[in-house]
Amino acid sequence: MEPAPNIALPRPLATPPNQKSMPSLRQKIPLTYMLFTRRGRIGRVEYLHCLLLLAGAFYLLDQGLGRILGDLTPWLLSPTLIWCLIATSTKRLHDVGRGGWWLLAILIPVLGLLWLSWQLLARSGLAVANPYGAARGMSEDYLKNDQGQPAADGSGIVINEVTQLHPVVVAKVERPTTVEALRQILSTTTGPVSVGGGRFSMGGQTASPGSLHLDLRGLNAVINFSREQKWIRVQAGVRWCDIQRHIDPHGLSVKIMQTYANFTVGGALSVNAHGRYIGFGPAVLSVRNIDVMLADGSVLRASRTENPEIFFAAIGGYGAVGIIVEAELDLAENTAIECSDRKLVRTDYAAHFKSDVRDDPLAVLHNGDMYPPDYRRINSVTWRKTERTPTTPTRLMPLNDAYPVMRYFIWAYTETLGGHWRREHMFDPVFFFRNRVYWRNYEAGYDVAELEPKSRRDDTYVLQEYFIPVRHFDAYADTLTEIMKRHHVKILNISIRHALPDPGTLLSWAREEVFAFVIYHKQDTTPSARGAVAVWTRELIEAAIALGGTYYLPYQAHATPAQFHRAYPRARELFALKRRLDPDYRLRHVLWNTYYSHQHDQTSL
Repeated sequence: MEPAPNIALPRPLATPPNQKSMPSLRQKIPLTYMLFTRRGRIGRVEYLHCLLLLAGAFYLLDQGLGRILGDLTPWLLSPTLIWCLIATSTKRLHDVGRGGWWLLAILIPVLGLLWLSWQLLARSGLAVANPYGAARGMSEDYLKNDQGQPAADGSGIVINEVTQLHPVVVAKVERPTTVEALRQILSTTTGPVSVGGGRFSMGGQTASPGSLHLDLRGLNAVINFSREQKWIRVQAGVRWCDIQRHIDPHGLSVKIMQTYANFTVGGALSVNAHGRYIGFGPAVLSVRNIDVMLADGSVLRASRTENPEIFFAAIGGYGAVGIIVEAELDLAENTAIECSDRKLVRTDYAAHFKSDVRDDPLAVLHNGDMYPPDYRRINSVTWRKTERTPTTPTRLMPLNDAYPVMRYFIWAYTETLGGHWRREHMFDPVFFFRNRVYWRNYEAGYDVAELEPKSRRDDTYVLQEYFIPVRHFDAYADTLTEIMKRHHVKILNISIRHALPDPGTLLSWAREEVFAFVIYHKQDTTPSARGAVAVWTRELIEAAIALGGTYYLPYQAHATPAQFHRAYPRARELFALKRRLDPDYRLRHVLWNTYYSHQHDQTSL
């Protein structure tokens, strides 16, 4: 194996100018949220708008209904008016860091009313997040996601992932800012090591108890870039949105990435991520080469032709054989793309995709959304190249906005009567009413903050994913529907993606052409609820394996060891390579502690 060649010094990413987009449906605040719920925060301007709206609406209603109902009108309207005032005033108090019970101050003669008026009408909202949500116009800072919190017993640092279901106490956290600093850490220590980036995995794949945790977000430089040859070389801690900001002025776009742009490149390649791209599939298809640091601190250059066993073990290998520290990626042209949708009976979807989408040279992105709770209908959404002018002037999706609309709808879909019906028959028809035209970079740049609920203490939102050969789409959809209904799973969305075969990664999830079933569901955080999720997850895994498919590994490790090896038959090749390159089992996390360590000679730990 040849070591990595010397490379040019990295260029730190420049801080891009703040970008503001025209308000979209995703970012506007719905009246139902504004007027009828007490959750979240609103600022002074929104509060004053609410008061004017309520005054005008109820005046008109009083005048109109008064002619019919007479003196009964105020009695009928007052309860709704009072509730709207309580709801909006509570959210305004949240903005200044106070709970809604402070509204009781109005019961104090004169002084209570004056104090409350100052809080609601004059006081500025807090410019930072508080227990009631993010500040207006801001999102959770995922780039500077905390480096862990001290364990309550003082035993180390708690590293958690986005669902907050898998806290792991590590011994120490380091954030190297150069490859050489990372090399020094590995070469001068001997204990177990875990690696994390944005920590958007959902099963503890970034930490191991008692390990030295390496936060690679400090490795965030662009190494090299070619507009003419359409490639870019970056360090592993760079986020995909950082790449978009670097290449967009040159008319280029990422070739393959996941839907959300906050993830780091190293993390996405380590799980062999995929997105909605037509004619592609796993991220490995766009990787030219990578630099991998082994457990002893040595660095190897790997590609399909140079150290190929390292290349196909590191990409999608979840850090088993080494740490991806740099990657060279293919790019594509950044074109305008137009959205179109078509609602189908689920049994017609596979044929529709084959005839209308799969081989369409203009198709760029595609997904199909299965509508719960009966899963009998799919909305097929395709983005195609177009000569039309984009309907939003912003070329990149901003990452500095709060998402009260999405939080409201996520809650409403799963927790209110008729939530799924309203989504299918009211929200989606409005959302897809006109064919939006965006730049490819814009549609590929979603902010994961829009999925973040107010709190994950009592319940949380979790992903699962299953890859099924295209010929078995209907069979698996039938089985999935039966399992979801029998276990009363709170489904927010099931999205269908397509992927071409993987060229040879050891933990390939696309050994042939597949459809991906991406399940986004809500679950309680109690031990019994987590156990219930494990039961139906194993049923879905078993059904996928029976049809020649597999499941995705970045999520909760509910599969039995037998299911893991049946789903990933080349895992033993990966483990054999790991024993050779990492004989002391230094590189580890919860996933490998579950499926690898039981095969390892414990005397070497």
